[in-house]
Amino acid sequence: DPFKVAVDRLLRAERVIVLSGAGMSTAAGIPDFRSPGGLYGTSSMLLDRFTYLEKATKPPEWQRSQLERDIKSALLYSVFSVNPLPYHEMRRGFMIGLGEGQWKLTLGHVFPEILNRNGKLHLLASQNIDGLDHKVVSDKSKLYNPHGLMSVLVSEPSCTRLCDSPESPIYQRYIELVKTNIKDIYTDLPARKGKSSHLWPGPEKSTPITLAMFGDLLPAELKTASEREVETGKFSVKPGSVLFDSYLWTHNAAGQRCDAMDEVDNCDLVLVMGTSLSGLSIDNVAHKAGYLNKPRLVFDMTRAPIESLERNGKWSAERDCHLQGNLDESVLNI
Repeated sequence: DPFKVAVDRLLRAERVIVLSGAGMSTAAGIPDFRSPGGLYGTSSMLLDRFTYLEKATKPPEWQRSQLERDIKSALLYSVFSVNPLPYHEMRRGFMIGLGEGQWKLTLGHVFPEILNRNGKLHLLASQNIDGLDHKVVSDKSKLYNPHGLMSVLVSEPSCTRLCDSPESPIYQRYIELVKTNIKDIYTDLPARKGKSSHLWPGPEKSTPITLAMFGDLLPAELKTASEREVETGKFSVKPGSVLFDSYLWTHNAAGQRCDAMDEVDNCDLVLVMGTSLSGLSIDNVAHKAGYLNKPRLVFDMTRAPIESLERNGKWSAERDCHLQGNLDESVLNI
């Protein structure tokens, strides 16, 4: 019985690393990005609906060519700074949902805090950018989001923070700007596939959001950045998730330096929760554990993470355990 094996491993463990992924967030209702039918795949079929700016540092033909080559180019600073609208149009519902508190914690989100209160959590390394982990994990030194957070607001490329929480008046101003300036390109698709205008109607045409739009709410240290936007014609304000041509975050939620790979040396159990281990650098936390002969519990509906571990992480049916099925139900069974 895999659940008996999992409980035995958890009872024996003293320093557990949890590696969490999109399976946590989709259970909370947040649209998926990477999987087939996710927002990236959906958006690639909607190239004609994105807004391409006539008055920009590069022509509309260049802007479109970047997205035709790879839809995820909208998440490059080199593209975002020229035209931030595809980025915002692709993620409109996700961002407004964060600001409105639409996304709720799941049992999967709560489980690392249960481990923490039992003195067993060593580190939660979360691939997710929604910030829901921050609502439940009480020891911020044990929480690490290498890919950044959509729940904070920054000015690129320096990643200077405007605010740290959706509850901030600055973040709430940003959400109002998204509602009134960004059109819904998913109007004919279901809500779980990106649609947001059924809850938050949008404009007919999109307009770029700038630092100047924050008025008196803009922190004094960002006045220069606001002036630079005007001088250079480059855009900067966005949520704090890491762009694909930027560096991963190197500090935990308490502001201390964190290297999840190094922490594998110090753990005695790794939980892989809701991630297919599809090739992100943080996946190596799970792979490295196998080479160090540390047991892993894998929570996933499919065998995708097992296949990744078989290829790259020395999977062992005797040492490791796959809890195949609904993640929240597996947590409840444990």
